[in-house]
Amino acid sequence: MWFDLLKLRFIKTIDHQNQKRLRRFPKKPTVYKWHLLSWQTIFNRTGEMNIITMLLLPVLLLLSGVESSPTFEHQDAFTGNVLICDKCPPGTHITEYCTATTPTVCAPCRRHHFTELWNYLPKCLYCSNFCTENQEVETECTVTSNRVCRCKDGSYLTGDSCVRHKECGPGRGVLTKGTLQRNTVCERCSGGYFSTSLSALESCVKHQECASGQIELLRGSVHQDTVCGSCEDLANVETLRTFFSGLFSLNRMRAVKIRKCIARHIHNAKEGPLPKQRMALMDWIRARLAQAPKEQLNALPKMLKTSHFCTIAEKLETIFNEIKEQSPNCTLPFDV
Repeated sequence: MWFDLLKLRFIKTIDHQNQKRLRRFPKKPTVYKWHLLSWQTIFNRTGEMNIITMLLLPVLLLLSGVESSPTFEHQDAFTGNVLICDKCPPGTHITEYCTATTPTVCAPCRRHHFTELWNYLPKCLYCSNFCTENQEVETECTVTSNRVCRCKDGSYLTGDSCVRHKECGPGRGVLTKGTLQRNTVCERCSGGYFSTSLSALESCVKHQECASGQIELLRGSVHQDTVCGSCEDLANVETLRTFFSGLFSLNRMRAVKIRKCIARHIHNAKEGPLPKQRMALMDWIRARLAQAPKEQLNALPKMLKTSHFCTIAEKLETIFNEIKEQSPNCTLPFDV
């Protein structure tokens, strides 16, 4: 009964000049007004504490720490009075405003809609955040939150979009792998290390060391591993392919000159146009070497001599001379 009395006392007019009245509905008072009512109830007119209120004091103290629901002002369409109405909690929206006798009516958000805060919206908000290219869903849409997207693995956030991590090309390796917040950091391979790939994950790799009984058929570079073996291994087609692939990787000719040489001595017009970029041309040559039969590989040194690949032909001759010095009895499977 004491709580009903408190509620009735709480409904009062704050406009003392009979202007528009501001009413509050029978519900739990705010912290501030609880304090006022509590002290008025605890002490009688003589200033003495009532025995009943002494028993109620712990309850009043507990209730004073409980906050009321968020509210908003609403002008009643029929009476013109400005009322204080409860807001609707997150995940719901308002369907009926409060009146002088009824509280606010709320309804849950329907599928694909949400409200994140206490509100008095007539409709819930649509989950309009859709994941775009290189993004994936981190948190799906709920009645209290919009959809949250994040960058996919291999991408990072820049501005409002996700971009694929940069790939480090041949001769360069990954210094710092990319994350969801930053791009890949590449570095040029240092002496004794190489990289043949185009990758956002691979670091430079250390050159292999030739085992006992082997000779260095081709010195490693930042683009190519060391090729180890014996003079006789050059008769093996796979060793020969690896050898020539590494030899072309050492080439520093301009792309225009490489294209002319390939077009004149190797390329068939029926195969389509040649790439224009140097890296793409090197990839084309390596792919061609991977398919070439042994007879073409054996004829390659002579072709290089008669073509405009002068620097490669000279380099090849120097390498063969070094091999013969290390293995005097070596007989090469082709003419140099």
